[in-house]
Amino acid sequence: MEDFKSLIISLESQCTDEHQKDIFENIVDKTCEYLADLFEVDQTEVAIIILTNNEKFLRFIAPKKLYKGGATFPLSKRESLSTKVMLTKKSDIKNDVINIKHLSIYEQVKTSEEKPKPIQKMLTVPLIHEDKAVGVIQISRKGLSPDEAGQDFSDIDVQKLLSLVPSFLPSLIKTKPHSI
Repeated sequence: MEDFKSLIISLESQCTDEHQKDIFENIVDKTCEYLADLFEVDQTEVAIIILTNNEKFLRFIAPKKLYKGGATFPLSKRESLSTKVMLTKKSDIKNDVINIKHLSIYEQVKTSEEKPKPIQKMLTVPLIHEDKAVGVIQISRKGLSPDEAGQDFSDIDVQKLLSLVPSFLPSLIKTKPHSI
């Protein structure tokens, strides 16, 4: 983890007005790579969703295809797992996502060459910066069935993810483009 933290700090230190967007995207990419390896999921199963500057919407900054497409949804969308975690500032584990009302439109977006698979399991933790919820990070396990998707998430996974947030969130916030 120290190597990851050092890499993120190094990237942040290179940030200039001219290269802010590139540095931000690089930090997001490196964070997704690290988390995908750690949780043994595909990088497209790592979602980072942050509050827009007007604080009315949540915007995907990962997966990359959703970020590049400008995917957002209103913070008022109550069936959103992200909104619930943002508002309560409490992590959530859903090992039966397929059976829960949620915003499924984003799982239909092709993020690879394969046909999209439904999210079966999801771990969502709030991104807290200076005591304020500024977004969420979600680790998903997709598959045609819960068994195909892999192991259930646990409280240990919540703690593991929460312990990593301070290693990238400050740099993410400092390099966040004004357009988000």
